[in-house]
Amino acid sequence: MSSAERRAPATAGRRNAAAAAAARHTNRIALLLSLAAGVLLWASFPPLNLWPLAWIAPVPWLCLARFPGRFTRRTYAWIYLGGFVHWLAMLEGIRLAHQWLILGWIALAWYLAFYTPLLVWLCRVAVQRLKVPLVVAAPVVWVGLELARGHFLTGFSGGLLSHTQVAWTSLLQISDMFGAYGVSFVLAIVAAALAQIVPAAWLGISDDRTRGWWLWPAIPAAACVAGALAYGNHRLHEALPGSGEKPLRVALIQGSLDTVFDVSEEEHRRRVAQTFRHYGELTDKAVSNGGQLDLVVWPESMFAFPELRAIEPAQLPEGVDIAPEVFRENVAQLRLAFLRQVTGWADRINDSFQADADARKRTYFLFGSNTFEYGPHKPKLYNSALLADPQGRIVDRYYKVHPVMFGEYIPFGEWFPWIYKLTPLPGGLDRGPGPTAMQVAGKRLSPCICFENFVPHLVRSQVQELSRRGKPPDILVTVTNDGWFYGSSILDLHFRCAVFRAIENRRPMLIAANTGFSAHIDGSGRMLAVGSRRAPDVLIVNAELDNRVPLYHTIGDWPAIACAMVSGLLALIGLWPIKGSGAAPRQE
Repeated sequence: MSSAERRAPATAGRRNAAAAAAARHTNRIALLLSLAAGVLLWASFPPLNLWPLAWIAPVPWLCLARFPGRFTRRTYAWIYLGGFVHWLAMLEGIRLAHQWLILGWIALAWYLAFYTPLLVWLCRVAVQRLKVPLVVAAPVVWVGLELARGHFLTGFSGGLLSHTQVAWTSLLQISDMFGAYGVSFVLAIVAAALAQIVPAAWLGISDDRTRGWWLWPAIPAAACVAGALAYGNHRLHEALPGSGEKPLRVALIQGSLDTVFDVSEEEHRRRVAQTFRHYGELTDKAVSNGGQLDLVVWPESMFAFPELRAIEPAQLPEGVDIAPEVFRENVAQLRLAFLRQVTGWADRINDSFQADADARKRTYFLFGSNTFEYGPHKPKLYNSALLADPQGRIVDRYYKVHPVMFGEYIPFGEWFPWIYKLTPLPGGLDRGPGPTAMQVAGKRLSPCICFENFVPHLVRSQVQELSRRGKPPDILVTVTNDGWFYGSSILDLHFRCAVFRAIENRRPMLIAANTGFSAHIDGSGRMLAVGSRRAPDVLIVNAELDNRVPLYHTIGDWPAIACAMVSGLLALIGLWPIKGSGAAPRQE
């Protein structure tokens, strides 16, 4: 055996050892950068609310797109860990609702974290295989993935990059063209420019700055920011089409009652009485100090007396072994008791005003309850927002169309009812038929319930549907019970979505939230009044009309959809084998 042949195994061993050391180094860098990005982005949101950090938070993730060498599955697993830590910290308030929701909290963070390695992988495909500049690829991929998670598995559109910037109102105005995704695009292009400008030596790349002007990515980033701010300042100072009309004077009642599962029947009765007493005292305060009101709004489910409706011919629920006529009589009696309750509250609201008899009876009452509906179909249970006129008659109702998974229904529970026996939920809620335009003092209100305003395309589609019916809403109203989250930052995530819904639809948004945050947000996203965190409050607001027609109603999410399509194409390219590398796709 020649000396060269004797040296070959030793040389190969050294090469393998060097490759293993390089892989370990790459994995350590990937973990550190991913954790840094996750922590920075978490700190951009409440409770720390260091929102300027959001402009640099994605930089460590995007630097990984430029990092040399081959990323293995283990590398992406370390990147995933950084995303998982981020979402665990962001969503920790979910676990407070019920002990079983600790599993839901971990499961949701586990799912959302997959978008982190996907972001890095798609950017590496664009940058390293297709030689696309990072400043072009990263904002497209970022927005495409935000859109994807807003739709996949019923969607989760909270905690978007854009949601960190609610304090910078002029920047948010482009949302009336591109939705919240447009603001995310601006932040992502700035972060991508910074990541592309990072000295190559920091990433272990040979320095090529002598070839061309290395600061050029700052030009498109600065242009995007300047364009967004110029447009925003113009929109903030323009005259509003509906500003001359009389505003709607509304009392938003924010109680502070934490919500609990699994209480005894006696405790339930006690809590119902406590809820009516608590909200009654706050309502008395509103009507005695707020002057003549057009509307009083209570949050979701705070009117703790359910409505029962029977639409003939009514089908009996399963397990009810009584004559149909007896069942119908029982439903009629319970419905009559409910209407007496509503009438009593309507009288209490209106009779509190010390005015002449003609002026007194003018205040409507919008409240959240549950509605059991019996008819020719299987009995239905809706989460409802009901509008009572000054005489206490129910004149309009809205049934929630987007129930919350694991909070209001269990997937597949409709086909396998036994699943509910494994959970604290007694059963799932039914979806309502669609949006409603409620008429109050010559203004049309479009209500949504709970986390429906989390979903941008849902609120937009409801406004458009009502407009097609010839009843375009003037004001958006959210009634929600956030007492499940004990004042945690979940309240902030929810509230920030409402700010964007107001701008996207150019409608003022009124929120009545148990434990907070109740608010009055105008059509430009300015927070004119905001309630306290986990404390009772009463907001008396004058809702001015806006009536501007946003471009977002015309083009919808198509710009973001285009970003998602490009991201999908990048995924196909990334999975396609490189010529000469065999059948297995290369791990970028």
